[in-house]
Amino acid sequence: MFPSSDFFYDIWVRKALSATGHTVLIYDHLLTFHDEIQYIWNAPWTIVKVMFLINRYGNLVGQTAIRLEEAGFLAHDSELFCHRFVIVTNYFMVLSSESIHLLVLIRAWAIWGTRESIIKIMVGSYVFYVLALLGITTLGSVHDTHEEYQYLDLVEICASAMPKYMWLSYLGSFILDAVTFVLTARSLWRYSREFQSLYPSSLLRLLVRDATMFFVFSMFNNAMIFASWTVYANTPYTFLPKGFSGPLLSVAGQRVVLNLKSLPTRTYATHDLSREIDRQLEAFELDECCSSPEDGHDDPKETCCSSPQGRDAFDDPEGGREL
Repeated sequence: MFPSSDFFYDIWVRKALSATGHTVLIYDHLLTFHDEIQYIWNAPWTIVKVMFLINRYGNLVGQTAIRLEEAGFLAHDSELFCHRFVIVTNYFMVLSSESIHLLVLIRAWAIWGTRESIIKIMVGSYVFYVLALLGITTLGSVHDTHEEYQYLDLVEICASAMPKYMWLSYLGSFILDAVTFVLTARSLWRYSREFQSLYPSSLLRLLVRDATMFFVFSMFNNAMIFASWTVYANTPYTFLPKGFSGPLLSVAGQRVVLNLKSLPTRTYATHDLSREIDRQLEAFELDECCSSPEDGHDDPKETCCSSPQGRDAFDDPEGGREL
């Protein structure tokens, strides 16, 4: 039976989007290679550095292999190759997406400012979830040894249907991503209100931008999984999370790490530190003054504002002091 024109159109869309994902990954790698050398390779060896390099170059190798398969250079009408290719890319998809989530999670912990027990719970949840996904992938590969690949002799790429209810395995990713983003956004909002003098606005803007962008791409990847594995479960679109949204998610996560590494740390000079200490001491004295009315004044604020020093303290956080 000859395939319909819709099938060939679906194959064309799949190839085009996979090529786009691979191109974005390569292009961003070239753009950020200088930052990688400066802020990653020259840094001490840590778990973040190891995970970053594994994710960065593992994605580069894996997506290049996917691109060659999508171009029709690898399958050669071999169902055995397609079966092995599907298994390997399933593992690759899990490890690639969840490793970048763990990497961003470790960086986000520094923003949260929460107890160590919370990060242990979050990391433990992600690790357990990754192991569960790997187990589901292994179980599926054992039972799908006779999977049929659609018109392999004509299109020369491995196109197959997605097992029913497979999309349910990625609900955990959606929940964990939402919790991570809520904790990060809550901490950034608190910092912007309580610690404006200690954290420069450029840092807060960068953190808000990167956290939001990573969450958007993460939700886009989850939406691509749900849509392609449910509505389009019997079409070539089931491959799009591997070849299109997966590379975009990796780029967004790697950008988070590189941008945080490249941001200069703020340091206080002696003059700036003295001004900050004086400002906080004057604010403390002002609170003491306003909490104890004097000379029969009923209004504490009126008591403090009755002197030039009190008025200056209300009007100017620096208290009008010149150093």
